[in-house]
Amino acid sequence: MDLIKRLKPIHFRLVDQIARRQKLQLAAEALAMSQPAASRMLADVEAELGAPLFVRHPRWMEPTPVGGTFLPHIRVI
Repeated sequence: MDLIKRLKPIHFRLVDQIARRQKLQLAAEALAMSQPAASRMLADVEAELGAPLFVRHPRWMEPTPVGGTFLPHIRVI
C-alpha cells in the first residue's frame, strides 16, 4: 500500500497514542515530542488519508469513523 510507504512508524505511533490518551498533548509527551510537532504530524497523516482521523473537542479527541477504521490496521503494523 502506498500510504504505508509514505508514512513513518512515528506517524502510526502518534495516531495510536492520541486514540489511547484522547489528548494530543499527552500523546506528544508520551512520544517525547512537542505538541506543535505532533499537531503537524497528525495534519500530515490526515492530508495523506484525505480525511480527519479525530474529532477535536475542547478538552479531548475521539476517533472519527475513518479513524476508527484506521486504528486496528496501524496497530497491526
